[in-house]
Amino acid sequence: MNERIYVAVDVETTGLVPGTDELIEVAAVTFRRHEVLDTYSQLVQPRQPLPLKITRLTGIAPKDVAEAPFFNMIGGDFARFIKSYPIVGHSVSFDLSMLRAQGMNFTQPTYDTFELATLLMPQAPIYKLSALAERIGVPHPDAHRALNDAIVTAHVFNHLLDLLEALSLDALNEIMRLINKIDFPMRDLFEHTVREKTRNAFFEPAMPGRIQPPPTIFEMAPPPGLGEPQPLKPTGDARPLDYDDIAAFFAPDGPLGQQFPGYEPRAPQVHMAQAVAEAFNLSEPLLVEAGTGTGKSLSYLIPSVFFATRRGERVVISTNTINLQDQLFFKDLPALQTIMAASGMPPFTASLLKGRGNYLCLKRYYEMQRSENLNPDEVRMLLKVQLWVPTTENGDKAELLLMDRENVAWNRVNVTPETCIGSRCPHFRECFFFKARRQAEASHVLVVNHALLIADLAAQSHVLPPYAHLIIDEAHNLEDVATDQLSFKVDQAAMLKFLDDIFQTGGAQVVSGLLSELPAALQAGVDELVAKKIAQASDLIRPALVRARTAVYECFNLLNAFVIREVQDNQYDPRLRLTPGIRQKAAWQEVQVVWANMTDILTVIGTGLAEIEEQLRNLEASKVDGYEELLIQVEYLGRFAVDVRVKTGHIIFGDEAIIAWLTLDRQRDTLTLTAAPLSVADMLQAQLFAQKATSVLASATLTIETSFEFVKDRLGLPEANELELESPFDYEKQALVYIPSDIPEPNQRGYQQAIEQALIELCTVTGGRTLALFTANNALRQTYHAIQEPLEAQEIAVLAQGIDGSRRALLDRFKEFPRTVLLGTNSFWEGVDVVGDALSVLVITKLPFSVPNDPIFAARSERFQDPFGEFSVPQTILRFKQGFGRLIRSREDRGIVVVLDRRLLSKKYGQQFLDSLPNTRVRTGPLNQLPVLGERFLK
Repeated sequence: MNERIYVAVDVETTGLVPGTDELIEVAAVTFRRHEVLDTYSQLVQPRQPLPLKITRLTGIAPKDVAEAPFFNMIGGDFARFIKSYPIVGHSVSFDLSMLRAQGMNFTQPTYDTFELATLLMPQAPIYKLSALAERIGVPHPDAHRALNDAIVTAHVFNHLLDLLEALSLDALNEIMRLINKIDFPMRDLFEHTVREKTRNAFFEPAMPGRIQPPPTIFEMAPPPGLGEPQPLKPTGDARPLDYDDIAAFFAPDGPLGQQFPGYEPRAPQVHMAQAVAEAFNLSEPLLVEAGTGTGKSLSYLIPSVFFATRRGERVVISTNTINLQDQLFFKDLPALQTIMAASGMPPFTASLLKGRGNYLCLKRYYEMQRSENLNPDEVRMLLKVQLWVPTTENGDKAELLLMDRENVAWNRVNVTPETCIGSRCPHFRECFFFKARRQAEASHVLVVNHALLIADLAAQSHVLPPYAHLIIDEAHNLEDVATDQLSFKVDQAAMLKFLDDIFQTGGAQVVSGLLSELPAALQAGVDELVAKKIAQASDLIRPALVRARTAVYECFNLLNAFVIREVQDNQYDPRLRLTPGIRQKAAWQEVQVVWANMTDILTVIGTGLAEIEEQLRNLEASKVDGYEELLIQVEYLGRFAVDVRVKTGHIIFGDEAIIAWLTLDRQRDTLTLTAAPLSVADMLQAQLFAQKATSVLASATLTIETSFEFVKDRLGLPEANELELESPFDYEKQALVYIPSDIPEPNQRGYQQAIEQALIELCTVTGGRTLALFTANNALRQTYHAIQEPLEAQEIAVLAQGIDGSRRALLDRFKEFPRTVLLGTNSFWEGVDVVGDALSVLVITKLPFSVPNDPIFAARSERFQDPFGEFSVPQTILRFKQGFGRLIRSREDRGIVVVLDRRLLSKKYGQQFLDSLPNTRVRTGPLNQLPVLGERFLK
């Protein structure tokens, strides 16, 4: 057992930007495993005011630090307490950096419980100190006080040591083999554990209840499973769904009412469920706008489950956000299974499926473990995977916390189409992806996301099992996701990697790539004529690769110079859309000439790869080492050669169906070529909706002035049935919209200052409780710095996206401390669900119009006779409705929506925005009346 003495340290700070942040409290705890030996705690006086949000977070008030000593008065005592003990801390680099700024130096080992936990506690949903403490059953009172945090850190560290010591000696040696490849700050902790383990190897009894050690790569057993799922089989029962049965499920004395005391049915929810049942019965597409509070998830889940279990057919449910996906799979569907079981109804199965890249490929993982050529990021990723594999059921990357470039390293061990040999793989039976795929084949309800739904169509990769029934929730996002998934991007690095994957020479006559592997793979006994044709094709490709590399550099040098000239006057938007006017410029025609040469070279390479693929297919697999992998590699490279030639040709030379642009990343000095479809409607209609017996698209925002026409046109559903359901909430009583009539318009002088002053005065009288939505980060930051000090003087904290923490952390703090103003941009316009008084004021600072020079928006606008009225305004109304929907989230909520954009009053289109909202009172008046009105309405 480890009997060393450690010291856990923690500091609290003013929470200001780096360079101005100051200490307000320091603490340390010396401990020997599970025994606390001594403690040290001291408040520290900063030289600047203590922000209110820090007082709330820590409980340390300005008066508490006003008479505290400065750090230079207590630093010596603190250093003497720490001595030379190994230092433990949670994200300890921050604590040490703050102490070093005060002149303290540390030479002893340091151990980060955050980093250790990501290794030894994979699958923990959150790695915050308080979350880890709760997970291991350690009380954590007064979170964010230095001494308490230090004590809890010591407990967490002890638990992590328990886990580390429970690993087998073989597993530890394998970990040390990886650690020795990199500069690993906690190496000595693992070395110490190995020494102790070795010393006690013959005396230490087995310790029941500890985690099972991860086997070495030679003794890995298949991950535990739940038995082999059986694919769904049609029942032959073609009876239509009974609408009365659907309604009865929602009745007070029905299954829902029996399970939830005080349950009250909602008429819109029942109406939607019956409409979805009708879509299943009639095989007609349906668009549903269901206002906030309808309970649309159950409205489509219940008829979907009824239909799937009766027919023995699969229903796919697609969402846009992870939050909704998790809510459906981990909350709503299990609850529905319980309710139906309690009511004696037929059971149903459900599963969650993600794209290939989310799953660990055991074959690639084992190969990478044996590799001697690993960079530090790859080693750190492997360490995490090594300790995770024995415990994971799903092999899903979401269970791991991979940092920064560890995510890039994951691409060496995930499942990819170009490396997966399917049932011919020796690890096929235990393959995480195919296990998930088999589970999906056996499920009545399959939950996916929009990205996978569209990518599966575009690549025809058949990740999803066959299905004829589709529910799309958050359907207002479908066009954007389809556009993204159907886009094509390439840069110089990708082009060069493609060429290197075919053949590359290195120092000391090192060679790699496909052409270097072929001769060794073709054994004696292979048909001589076939081998000769493969060699001839290789000889054709090699000189073309040399010319291709030269052409790549020449092309991208020309493209870089062209873009720099064209965007030099715009430092904020690094994108250049390629329009007919741009392509007529002499400099661009020079690019086209060079790219035409590149196209010819790629044609030669593609032809050679196609010949190699054809000849490989003529061989017996047994005659070629690694035949399956080799064939897939050739297929992938051949496809890439064709794709990059054809799709980049569309970008360089133009295609009416394609939006093309160049993006210059000045920081990384990279240039990316991108092509996106001008329209996704035809593809969605032909390849998705026309192929399905049932297509239901649901959202809270699909109509403009009660019309679905805009969305139907965008998504390719001209003949779909429509259902618009009002929210069960009484917006007339619960909400008020106020539009100041005298505020400057966004492009007028004084607008930004007016927003700042309005927020200060309004939030002062409402006591915070405000979410302010912005359309640009620079406006958010400018407002944050302007309103923070005046509002903190009123004991109202200001939090901002991108400044004060993650989205989840910001929302948690906003809910916990009502006297708060939260400023958010894009991701806060939807998916924010704050019930109760914590959110009583919603401020929309500016109508969320698209940036006019965004390539996709600009190109699509040109298809309309009235681009602004027919495209820009409807698109913005849908976003505006999403933002508006953040305020009222329950029947008890009450609040005011302030729109600080006078264009709702001054422009003709303004009334369209208001007519698209639920039936809500709208008031206009001077800006100076806003605080009085807000205070009166909320009281």
